[in-house]
Amino acid sequence: MDGKKILCSLTDIEKRYTASVPVLGPLSLAVYEGEILGIRGSNGAGKSTLLGVMAGVLRADAGNCRYEAETEGRIGYAPQELCLYGSLTGLQNLRFWGLSAGLSGKTLSVRSSWLLQQLELKDKGKKAVSTYSGGMKRRLQLATALMGMPRLLLLDEPTVGADTHSIDLILTMLMNLKRQGCGMVLISHQSGELGQVCDRILTLEQGIVTAEESLA
Repeated sequence: MDGKKILCSLTDIEKRYTASVPVLGPLSLAVYEGEILGIRGSNGAGKSTLLGVMAGVLRADAGNCRYEAETEGRIGYAPQELCLYGSLTGLQNLRFWGLSAGLSGKTLSVRSSWLLQQLELKDKGKKAVSTYSGGMKRRLQLATALMGMPRLLLLDEPTVGADTHSIDLILTMLMNLKRQGCGMVLISHQSGELGQVCDRILTLEQGIVTAEESLA
């Protein structure tokens, strides 16, 4: 993508869970500022493993993963499995993840309130997450990943199980982040969803990229 910074680059990445064939790789790709890179593939293709490696949750067995200097420490990650504390309120969940991202004081308070408002959870902010609908939980999960004001955002099926209104809010937020220069990697089993927001879509099969489609 001409003129845009590379936020993250993977070179010949491989990941194995046993000594057999890699579940991922060898795989190389780059994520640019202000782009949404879609990842699609069947179950077991290595999509979630790829995001885990990019997020630093999983260690690659081979290859290199490099980040642009301003991206270091500013990576947001929302796995498919919800990472929310049901007994805590929405606001308390955001404060927890904000503190984990190094926020404090007024910045923590303002960021939490702003995200609740943007994702239409303001009136639910002081209620236990266990009372939230599936779509509300998905919106809050995205908000937790955004607390650290990420430059690179990694999303694994962020709308799965969500209602239409929640999906619209989530995709609108992603497009706003894109305009602000945030780079994103989006895994989705919904081809229409990928086509709606992505600049490029990669297809993974057995851990390797078998196709790339440009939509920009």
